[in-house]
Amino acid sequence: MNSQPPLITSTDQLADICARMAAHKDIAIDTEFLRETTYYPKLCLVQIASPDEAAAIDPLADGIDLSPLVGLLSDANTTKVFHAGKQDLEIFFRMMGELPKSIYDTQIAAMVCGLGDQVGYDKLIQHILSITIDKSSQFTDWSRRPLSPRQYRYALDDVIHLERAYHILKDRIDSAGRQHWLTEEMTALCQPSQYEVDIDTIWTRIKHRIHKPQALNRLKHLGRWREQEAQKRDKPRQRIAKDDTLVSIAMQGPTTLAELNDVRGVNPNVTKPYGGELITLIAKADHEDRALWPTPPSRPEKPAPQATADLLKVLLKHCAENAEVASRLIASSQEIESLAKGQAEGIMALAGWRHEVFGQWAEKLLNGDIAITAKGNKTIIVPK
Repeated sequence: MNSQPPLITSTDQLADICARMAAHKDIAIDTEFLRETTYYPKLCLVQIASPDEAAAIDPLADGIDLSPLVGLLSDANTTKVFHAGKQDLEIFFRMMGELPKSIYDTQIAAMVCGLGDQVGYDKLIQHILSITIDKSSQFTDWSRRPLSPRQYRYALDDVIHLERAYHILKDRIDSAGRQHWLTEEMTALCQPSQYEVDIDTIWTRIKHRIHKPQALNRLKHLGRWREQEAQKRDKPRQRIAKDDTLVSIAMQGPTTLAELNDVRGVNPNVTKPYGGELITLIAKADHEDRALWPTPPSRPEKPAPQATADLLKVLLKHCAENAEVASRLIASSQEIESLAKGQAEGIMALAGWRHEVFGQWAEKLLNGDIAITAKGNKTIIVPK
């Protein structure tokens, strides 16, 4: 493999490299991007590698048409290998209007192999290939040109090593007969809903302690407004208005600019560009049909019995270690809490391979049929 292949800066070069990549059953892909000052991530570099070669594509190059790359990503005959690829997929989803076909994520595969809940790329490569990744270029401004040789090598290493690691992970999983263990996680990763923003429900992500329907309805409208404004201006939503500011405005319900200026957290950065718009928005929310107002959250459920939850966590760790699989892949902390409360509906840990590895033992523990004890540095399940 050429030690320093050229940066792809023209459509013709891109078409040639994508045609060669498409001849392979699998390729590794990574991206470098910036999003600190924008709403949408700014794609600065795309790295691709086959067993034969690696290349970096410059999407910022003048006149380059990324259509050949889109064609490659859309080709279901070639598996696209990412590591922790959700942000990469978000970029491609926006660029293509759909997700790439035939996606494989090595971070998820590493979980199936028991390498940790969210193993980083450098740790994966160290474990699988005994190669230490040089992370000195990790915080590069990837929009600057030209790239230094060190930056370019760092970017290419992310896919050169990933392509090799993928085959080793896949062989391990195939040998263990665990291909189906990946299915649910990979299926979730490939859902377009993961990458779409619903402006009508985005407000539900804002932390608040509002219990009045009127104020909640204002927050709903404010959350939608901020999201649309952030998209339109391509700015991070918190730079339009902070969460706490929206909550304060929703609770106070100002009807004049003077009242808006008195709201906690409101400053000229909010009132100068948006003041009149916000007053109109609050008035619109207050006059909306009450049947459309959100329902305040009910009182929080009683927490799960802590001792029971702790026992289940110990059991989960025990089962995960025995099966050599990441505990997070078996059951989430929310599922453990639900099990401790005696709730079973909709819990994935009680079905399929998860039931075999952990769910059946959780049921027995909750029924008092087994106990957990320690012997030396190991935990042991003891029948009663």
